[in-house]
Amino acid sequence: MLTKEQVLEMVEKENIEFIRVEFLDYAGVTRGRTVRLGQLKDALEKGINFSTAIMSFDVFDEYIPNPTYGPNDGDFFAVPDPSTFAILPYRKNTARMLCDLVDVNGDPWPGCPRSALKRLLNEVESLLGGKMFMAFEQEAYLLKEVDGQLVPADRSHCFSIEGADIQEDFIHRFVHSLEAMGVQTEQISSEYGPGQLEVNLKYAAALKAADDQVTFMHLFKHIARDQGMVGTLMPKPFKHLAGSGLHVHISLYDHARDNLFEDPTDQRGLDMSEKAYHFIGGLLKHAPSLIAIGAPSINSYKRMQPGSWAPAHVCYGAGNRSVLVRIPEKRRSRRFEYRGADGTCNPYLLAACLVAAGLDGIQNRIDPGEPADFDVSKLNEQQLKERGIGWVPRSLSQAIDYLAEDTILAETIGRSIWEEFIKIKRTEWDKYSRYVSDWERAVFTSRF
Repeated sequence: MLTKEQVLEMVEKENIEFIRVEFLDYAGVTRGRTVRLGQLKDALEKGINFSTAIMSFDVFDEYIPNPTYGPNDGDFFAVPDPSTFAILPYRKNTARMLCDLVDVNGDPWPGCPRSALKRLLNEVESLLGGKMFMAFEQEAYLLKEVDGQLVPADRSHCFSIEGADIQEDFIHRFVHSLEAMGVQTEQISSEYGPGQLEVNLKYAAALKAADDQVTFMHLFKHIARDQGMVGTLMPKPFKHLAGSGLHVHISLYDHARDNLFEDPTDQRGLDMSEKAYHFIGGLLKHAPSLIAIGAPSINSYKRMQPGSWAPAHVCYGAGNRSVLVRIPEKRRSRRFEYRGADGTCNPYLLAACLVAAGLDGIQNRIDPGEPADFDVSKLNEQQLKERGIGWVPRSLSQAIDYLAEDTILAETIGRSIWEEFIKIKRTEWDKYSRYVSDWERAVFTSRF
């Protein structure tokens, strides 16, 4: 882990001229500034100032009505974390650092999602005597423009070697760039959709895993653009093709590296510990709210449909990809996979809320019930009711309504984050609700 002094030495040694300092807002959009070498030492010590109002912009880059942060609310300061320093292999003499946001006194700014995650991870260590690990697994499309329309960049098939061959240049440059920036990949494959890839990042301590996902988000788009394509993490770019999800693998180890989510005496036969089941219980209890955090775009809910391999119901199971929380087969290390997110989320906010929900489950010993060993999408409403299985929210509006009632998440991640996130997403939904599409116009002008 680099120190401030080592960063200053490295930029001199590597002839770095430009240093980008970056953070994510509540809409998941990257914000930042670029400083020159002469300003780096001051930036590392004091941070770079930003108006707090930048956190009240929506995904359309428009300032929301009735924001918490106005022109009179002053600044926060983005302080680069030296451990995130990385030279950008796809840019000239440029490096990047991710930031924590602090107030004028240098204390963590209450609206900073990365600081909220760090605080909750400290609670995990003090309460559970363990360290939380995560691994992000992202699906994404490579697109190209043909006759003014975006279409898949190739016609490869699911898990085919053909896709890896066609996109060899992109994949090699992408993976090598990730590794040069300190992010390890475990698997890369052609996914269900043509031109769609899935990349499994190697597990890491939860904060590092979230940082790695941010790096992934940036690199995928930048390198695709450099190669004349569009790289997108959009959940559902095409009506007739598979959507792109984000799966988060979660594990807990003590300081002796013993797996606290493993128990060979598990009566359910999954070799999972009581802590693991209670954590899952917390995820299921807060599932509607977590969907709002993990799938925060209007497009997200076009992906999560029954029978689509995306989670549409609140339940868990072993080796079952129709559930919200999946426990991998016993051949693999004991952990579980949260499947209710996509690439439009803020990874820090998602990770923080997953930890908060899991801690609630452990502290209140929430039993998740029996695992589902069937395709949940095949059940009718009566069968779902008999098994106590509910639906995930069917729209962003409904998800935000659930989040607005979740006072436990509000208190654990911080009310300032919770309140402004809700305002931003309600604004995005309102804009979408007023939008008249070409499809609507074609249907209704011909019918009425």
